[in-house]
Amino acid sequence: MAPHSFLWHYLWIAPHALQIIIAIVMMRRGLLREFPVFFSYTVFQIVEGGTLFILDHSAAVSGYQYWCVHSVGLAIDIVLRFAIIFEVVRTVFRNYPGLEHLCRIIFRGAVAVLLVAAITVAARAPEFGMFPFLTRIHVVDLSVDVMQSGLMIVVLGFSSYLGLSSRSFPYGIAAGLGIFSSVGLAAEAMRVWTGPVAGYAFDFVTMATYHCCVVIWVVYLLAPETARSSVKELPENALEQWNAELRRLLQ
Repeated sequence: MAPHSFLWHYLWIAPHALQIIIAIVMMRRGLLREFPVFFSYTVFQIVEGGTLFILDHSAAVSGYQYWCVHSVGLAIDIVLRFAIIFEVVRTVFRNYPGLEHLCRIIFRGAVAVLLVAAITVAARAPEFGMFPFLTRIHVVDLSVDVMQSGLMIVVLGFSSYLGLSSRSFPYGIAAGLGIFSSVGLAAEAMRVWTGPVAGYAFDFVTMATYHCCVVIWVVYLLAPETARSSVKELPENALEQWNAELRRLLQ
């Protein structure tokens, strides 16, 4: 594989080093039971990042072999990121089953609309003859980013509308993942439509964004007093009444 700069190595290693801290803190605070999917995602990112780093620096591994492993990791990553979205919704609305049910209904509609958008994007994306395999990988990533950034907007927007705490750990998870998906959407769109001419530029953007998102997760995780904020402290939004009425209407 091609040699990389110091900045490239830093942006590759630093986020995964911080995720080791996240995993350790979550284990020590007993958060595995509350956020099992996010913990699994964190551990997977550590393992995947280390594996790809070793493969990238191994002379015995070809570029094709590297991207095959990368593609498998991307597929797992996609599933875990979708699962995190639903885990955040379940956690935020745990005490409000009516609202949780409403969110699931909204999510089904949002997923359907965003799936159509993702399929349209994938169908219209150009394919470069010299790099068909890499192009398809980025198109898949682009399509997923379309769906995930849209879903995160729904989560954050709905939470903000109801006045739920924006200083809790679940909100931090959603914000970080939303930023990463949104920036990834823009970067992958530019990469797919411009082809390989941009070199590593979009990789730097994506890696730097992911680094920032991991920092956001660390900050939220290491702020225990902030993380304990409860939506019940916001009575002006009448969440209990909303929940009761929604449960009655949705039964």
